[in-house]
Amino acid sequence: MKIFKFFIFSTLSIVLLIFLAVLYDLSYYDPSYVNRSAITFNKNNLNSKKIKKLYTHIEKIPYFLGYQFLDSHKEFWKIEDENTRDELPEFQIIPAKTKNFVDGSKKDEIERNYENWTRSHGGYSNLRFSNLDLINKSNVKNLEVAWVYKSNDVKKSIQANPIIKDGLIYFPTPGNSIVCLDAATGKEIWKYKVQRGFHAAKRGLLLWQDKKNNILRLIFTNDDQLISLNAKTGVPVENFGKNGIVKIGSSPTTPVIVDEQIIIGSVIPAVEVYDVYNGKLQWKYYLRKLNKKLTNYRDFKGGSPWGGIASDNKNGILYLTTGNAAPYLVGIQRPGKNLYADSVIAFDIRKKNIKWYFQETCHDLWNNDIAGPPILTTINKHGKRIDVVVAVSKTGNTLILDKNTGEPLFDFVKRKAPVSKLPGQRTCEYQPDLKLPEPFSRNEFKLEHITNKSPEDRNYVLNQVKESNYGFYPTYETNKFTISYNLWGGSQWPGASIDPDENVLYVTSHNLPTKFKVFKSFDINKNLEFSTNFLSIGKNNKLDDIEGYPGVKPPWGSLTAINLNSGKILWQVPLGYFDKLKEKGFPDTGTANFGGATASSGDLIFASGTLDKLIRAFDAKTGAVLWSHKLPYIGSAPPSIYKVKNEQYVVVPATGGWSLSKIYPELVEQGDAFVAFKLKKN
Repeated sequence: MKIFKFFIFSTLSIVLLIFLAVLYDLSYYDPSYVNRSAITFNKNNLNSKKIKKLYTHIEKIPYFLGYQFLDSHKEFWKIEDENTRDELPEFQIIPAKTKNFVDGSKKDEIERNYENWTRSHGGYSNLRFSNLDLINKSNVKNLEVAWVYKSNDVKKSIQANPIIKDGLIYFPTPGNSIVCLDAATGKEIWKYKVQRGFHAAKRGLLLWQDKKNNILRLIFTNDDQLISLNAKTGVPVENFGKNGIVKIGSSPTTPVIVDEQIIIGSVIPAVEVYDVYNGKLQWKYYLRKLNKKLTNYRDFKGGSPWGGIASDNKNGILYLTTGNAAPYLVGIQRPGKNLYADSVIAFDIRKKNIKWYFQETCHDLWNNDIAGPPILTTINKHGKRIDVVVAVSKTGNTLILDKNTGEPLFDFVKRKAPVSKLPGQRTCEYQPDLKLPEPFSRNEFKLEHITNKSPEDRNYVLNQVKESNYGFYPTYETNKFTISYNLWGGSQWPGASIDPDENVLYVTSHNLPTKFKVFKSFDINKNLEFSTNFLSIGKNNKLDDIEGYPGVKPPWGSLTAINLNSGKILWQVPLGYFDKLKEKGFPDTGTANFGGATASSGDLIFASGTLDKLIRAFDAKTGAVLWSHKLPYIGSAPPSIYKVKNEQYVVVPATGGWSLSKIYPELVEQGDAFVAFKLKKN
């Protein structure tokens, strides 16, 4: 009897200890949030891989019990009713705003970039536009290499747009260092080795003049660190955190400074605010909105502002673009609209709350994140100057929203979307189907898109398509492919460039269809869940022809100019070519590209990132190529434009590209080069 009691006691003790261990790992204490409890219990908090695996099994118990005994759970696991969806109207429209505008910014209030380029993407507005015109359409043919800097540490993709001030240029290296060079010669001035991690200044850097201490500061993130250096010496600012380093929520993007506060968007996701002088945390705001009335609701992953942030420093408003919710492709474990994922968000820093938000894709199952940074500019419409925030997305859409209210400036058309074919999955009834601004890339895969490169290629692709789902926001079935453009399609993280005087947007994009598949993780009678299978997110998941080229008609990559006042495409040209197809006499088809475009007052757009390794200068009025140059490696980030000693320069990181290497591993070589160009001297 004593042995039995001891066994029972021991068993219960072990169960209790396991329960407490799981509960402890589920918990997270952070009193700095202004909009949620200091202690949270969430699967996303789990650190231990073993506990995470155990919790995944424990988590199935309430699913199973709910399915057995609760009508609401039984209803949840039913397949969506297609007839009910069919009865809905075909379209919903959020009408364009036409009145009650606040007076827009005057031309002299627009951010300008002349000699200097002090924040990645060209300032707090992310316009990525240079007002210099020493290099222009008439002389761009005379550009030559001014200098090449090779870091000689590691060969790895750099995505940060370089920054420049007072004749010095700053950027991260593949070996996780920050370097400062003479911007005229490329000579190294100093080099700061980041002690840990792999992503110092991953998407950019910021220069800020500390007038109080008479220091020019260089500020950037390194995953979960915020780092402040003396920009002239490369020495950490000693009284900022611990020797120049502050612990933060992981963030890949460029900070902003508002009211002497450093503000970041972290992948938690959250807005985080730190004192600019000493780095002390001020407060945080959690960027998710959950519908607790939904069956099986839970806090989801993703929806992070990893695309970038902008700020209106005069009014203290932060603007963020956010990624898609996770798990990707299957949303059973995250029912509802998944606010604020796939959104543009305006956040009032002074009032510490969300001013407005606008969601593009509802309950995203297609990887439709708004991957590039938001852009603040002014357009001319309805006889007024209107301040707007602009965002380009993987759907090929351009969102133009009133900066003060978040209302669209063009009718936001939504079309009825298909129901899910998976038990427990609930799709949103409507998804975007925009007419204006005109989409700059394909979003809906159609049979008419299939390649006609040769009859054999066409039949090869057609046979793949016949066995797949496709169309307008297609939904998934087990053991059957679904084809869409959105993983590698549309506009990616480089985003766009805007001429704020001409109100024209320039965006690089892709038309690359991919195939996805989902699979069961356990059976419906034991309560069904689904997992995603990306098929390695490499060559095997692309819809290709026999030779490995995209299985659709070109262009496969494009540069597009859009008039923001009218929403009309002014011109679109292919961006890049495949060497082997070029040799066979094919015209430029465009290629996948992850470099981005930068425009200037010289009526030029500079763009790289294509498989052919070229950087090109395009005529801003027509899209004609006026100049090109072969880089040592593929351009991997948008060019920056600056002036030193009365000479204008264009500089581009040429390090190959991580994303591009995932699509074409056999064609992309990683590198360590940074190349600057200037005009030949007479």
